[in-house]
Amino acid sequence: MPNYLPNAEPFHFPGNRVGCLLLHGFTGTPYEMRELGERLAARGYTVRGPALAGHATSLADMLPTRWPDWYASATDAYAQLRERCDAIFPIGLSMGGLLALHLSAHRQVNGVVAVSAPFTVNNPLIPLFKFCPFLFNLIPAVEKNPKDDDTLDPAVRAKHPAYSSNPTRCAASLLFDLLPHLRADLRDMRAPALLIQSRGDRVIAANSLDEFYARLGGREKETLWVEQSGHLVLEDYSKEIAFEHILRFVQKRIS
Repeated sequence: MPNYLPNAEPFHFPGNRVGCLLLHGFTGTPYEMRELGERLAARGYTVRGPALAGHATSLADMLPTRWPDWYASATDAYAQLRERCDAIFPIGLSMGGLLALHLSAHRQVNGVVAVSAPFTVNNPLIPLFKFCPFLFNLIPAVEKNPKDDDTLDPAVRAKHPAYSSNPTRCAASLLFDLLPHLRADLRDMRAPALLIQSRGDRVIAANSLDEFYARLGGREKETLWVEQSGHLVLEDYSKEIAFEHILRFVQKRIS
């Protein structure tokens, strides 16, 4: 069994034949999805929150991984849910939201939820690495700036398990490979979608939700803007508002 960070273990809550697949973010862990998972499980749903490849253990484990590895973790968990569930809802945070949307283009799902999903990312180093690839060898990881808070609630940040650095080649795989690939798929996504973003998010571009909404091919599209949260909406001050909308979204599509 992998040596997971404290409180970062994957989770599975058995329930009825409605499956919820919860996907965490880049350098994050299943912890950031667990409370939502507990709420869904309390409604009787079957819930699975995998640790994506290279995540929730050590940064060294993540360094050789790329977006197809993380997506494979999502599809493996989807297949496990499909064995016992008639309806499946992928729900993802940040990069997990991107994987959830991608999954909805290539697998049968009853609805998809993307929270804090980046259409682009606010980082001045990104173009530098794109046009100077030799920098990947010189700078394999960039330490996160503690001033770039993912939450407005400091108590949440203090207990949130995640890597303290961003591996640069992994970030490039996310930004230069996964994102363009996903954007090309958006018109083919027909499943009902719920998009959630905070106006206080400093990590992703402020127009990310609007860009995804405009490009999604399905007709059933809902949005939720929250005010009192940073990037980690499902842990921050507005989490109850997000939980309520997600629970309602799922319930509406199985009734």
